[in-house]
Amino acid sequence: MVAAHNDDLKAAKACGLKTAFVSRPYEHGNAQSKDLVAEDEWDFVATSLIELADMMLGANRR
Repeated sequence: MVAAHNDDLKAAKACGLKTAFVSRPYEHGNAQSKDLVAEDEWDFVATSLIELADMMLGANRR
């Protein structure tokens, strides 16, 4: 599960899914105060979908 919301990832992890947090710090404008950083130990943490793809490709090569 890829999400920018920690609560969504908590639910996905509870269901046994792998998790990826992708930061979207301006999703709700400049005053956003929630979901700015990963708040748990997700399988992947990235700042963009491109970075996430690179991480996932690297993980599959191991």
